[in-house]
Amino acid sequence: MFSDIRGFTSYTARKGDRAAFELSQLHESLLREQIEEQGGIIVKTMGDGIMAAFASLSPALYTSVGIQQTVRQRNGERPVEPIDIGIGLASGTPIMTDADFIGHSVNLSQRVSSMAKGGQILVTERFAHEVTPPDRCHYISLGKRELKGLDNVQLYEVAWMSEVARLSDRDDTFTLILTEKGTLVVELAKNIQAHLDDAVAQLGKAGGDGAFSSFLQRGIEKFTRAIVDKSLAVAGIAREQLLDKVDIEIDGKDVSVSIGGHRHIRLQGVDVDQAALFRDKMLQVRESVRRGTSDGSGSGG
Repeated sequence: MFSDIRGFTSYTARKGDRAAFELSQLHESLLREQIEEQGGIIVKTMGDGIMAAFASLSPALYTSVGIQQTVRQRNGERPVEPIDIGIGLASGTPIMTDADFIGHSVNLSQRVSSMAKGGQILVTERFAHEVTPPDRCHYISLGKRELKGLDNVQLYEVAWMSEVARLSDRDDTFTLILTEKGTLVVELAKNIQAHLDDAVAQLGKAGGDGAFSSFLQRGIEKFTRAIVDKSLAVAGIAREQLLDKVDIEIDGKDVSVSIGGHRHIRLQGVDVDQAALFRDKMLQVRESVRRGTSDGSGSGG
């Protein structure tokens, strides 16, 4: 099992090394309890990530679901400072050294984790076929995805929230999830954050010498950082947003989501019929919640 924090590079740049260290320690503490409770071990920590191993597959899956539920609960208690993690699982017998595990299953698990959006648990086809998910959880086939150095691999997502409907954009960078208890969750792809990090890093290579150039570069960096912060804020509201604050507009194959009337997420290239169905279900759930008929039951809500 690999788990890592989404947006860690940008968080470090914005908040500083000490805050980033504290975030990584919090991530480790949240995971350690769950992992050890299921009989797993933490093989190593990697700043913003953790590699763990289990003797069998079911405990690894139960641990992953428990981790995401714990993180979600923690984010609900501290919505201003959310944590967003992605988890990847693969099965196999690694080569064990004195200080590390190596081999194909390790590489595969790490690559699968790198594909996970914040809040996602992704598993390989072999893993999904060998393990029955916990109660009120199920697998969703994501098709074949190209993993670095491993060609195309069939992946499955573990749906661990009691969801009513979901909607993704053309490139699968955003996924909207409508939950039974009347909330909207947005899963943000890791590569979006990577692009933002790269944009900021490139500023250090731009411009020439002189005071004016330095001033201009600082101005560009400030502007770019504001864009990054705005994007992170959008990612932050992904954890849990009450439906009474959410509005959805469909414009052709694009969907715009406004939250509180001023924050927007735009999904491009969506299936029009699926988008309309998602919006209809959202309105139904919102009305049910207003009338007090939603029981909010389910794994993690």
